[in-house]
Amino acid sequence: MKTFTVEVTQVVTVELDETKFDEAFLAEFRKHFYRFDDIDEHAKHIAQLEARGLITGWPVFIEGYGPTEDMGIKATAVVESIEIVKEYANG
Repeated sequence: MKTFTVEVTQVVTVELDETKFDEAFLAEFRKHFYRFDDIDEHAKHIAQLEARGLITGWPVFIEGYGPTEDMGIKATAVVESIEIVKEYANG
């Protein structure tokens, strides 16, 4: 048996409707989910959800944001590279 350590690099494009991320939304989100202070942190969070394949279904609904179409959220992931960084035999 062999074990591989594989590095997968992705680039995720995230579009957000800034008007939806007003102070009232940000305060409510912080109260129930994560202590994000600005839209940049939301973009990073949504990007990692997309990269991990957690944004699925139709209509797309993201916990804490609701339907992505209503919030003006779009996220697209592209696999940039896949590389074996370590390979070793077990046993």
